[in-house]
Amino acid sequence: MGAARPVFNDQIVSATFLNRHSGSVLDQALLGPVTIMRNDEAFALMARPQASRLTGTAAHAEVMIDILDVACRNTGGRPIDQTHRFEWVAVFSPEETREMTDEILRAFRRSDSGETDWEEFDAVLHEWEESAWALRNRPFELTPGSPGEEVPLTPAQPDSEA
Repeated sequence: MGAARPVFNDQIVSATFLNRHSGSVLDQALLGPVTIMRNDEAFALMARPQASRLTGTAAHAEVMIDILDVACRNTGGRPIDQTHRFEWVAVFSPEETREMTDEILRAFRRSDSGETDWEEFDAVLHEWEESAWALRNRPFELTPGSPGEEVPLTPAQPDSEA
């Protein structure tokens, strides 16, 4: 097996070095990821906020890819699987779908850069889903030729017996 390549283009230390110099290795991890090599295995050591940011980005990138896939299908007129978690995108017109993807992508970029937290991205996505459900469940529109205003009901007339 060949030599392991650095995962993060970072500082690489052996497990033995970590055992002997844990304080300095932890100090290095505060500045950026450190790869710890043990036999043919590589481990990443990094500060918790950086690890949290990376895992948040990975989880939300998966959501972003799924929503973009569905949006592309919708704007291209291709069917969306009814069991897909974002099948609700199908209620939007191509223009609305493009507007949605632009807004969601902007929220993703702001959250990924640290400008905002991931709650903003989740909120933007949730608002679009709520809009889709509102469109899907709106009352039936009036059919052509039906009266445009409410028509009061007339009280029932009692049957007269003669």
